[in-house]
Amino acid sequence: MAGPRTPLLRPHRYFRRHDGSPPLAHAVAVVAVVTVAVAGGIAVFLGEFAAALDMTTTVDNPAYPGDAFCENSAFEDTPTGCSEPKTVEREVGALVTEELSWVPAAALVAVPLFWLFEAGVLHAASALAGGDGPFRDTLAISGWAMAPALVRLAAVGGFLVYQLRTVALSGSVDGAIDALQAAIAGVQTVSLAAALVVGVWGGIIRAYGISEARDHPVREAALVVAVLTVLGLLYELV
Repeated sequence: MAGPRTPLLRPHRYFRRHDGSPPLAHAVAVVAVVTVAVAGGIAVFLGEFAAALDMTTTVDNPAYPGDAFCENSAFEDTPTGCSEPKTVEREVGALVTEELSWVPAAALVAVPLFWLFEAGVLHAASALAGGDGPFRDTLAISGWAMAPALVRLAAVGGFLVYQLRTVALSGSVDGAIDALQAAIAGVQTVSLAAALVVGVWGGIIRAYGISEARDHPVREAALVVAVLTVLGLLYELV
């Protein structure tokens, strides 16, 4: 009888089936899915945020060179753009989106780097506890342990989208921003609750994984992972 194809539900059977050395390519695929999902989720949030801030504000016109050029008699010819208005009306949401447009792209780099960092910490902690085995296997284990993060992404993303679509905004920009801040104030509670679930789920995957791959007794592996998980949750609370 074939064993489970993923360690998400029966990690002990999955890792035992692969003799503690799960295929790294499968874990890379998982990390790729999580990376795209995180970047896409951020892009969706920015779009929803822009749609919620459906109002305009007056900003300096970038096409206007400025009074120092346009009202300076030292210039024989009027500089290009001086006929443009000094200020223009812009959508507030569009301005915010433009300022944060780099974040989804940054996530495409940050998530894989976090995977490598997390695997390095787990590998080092296992080594300190007497574990033995190649880093490649720890990478694969850490990659699979990132899959539950999709649950947190869905929970937090769903909460934010719902709040942004149902919040009532006032006419002023300051009032609208205050209303949005109040609407999403509960995101930290949702995020931490989801982090607890994801931490336990991912921790079970890591514990059984390093138990098989790094030659730890299950209890010892669980203790190593539990310490790292608690430290991670405490870091989020700071």
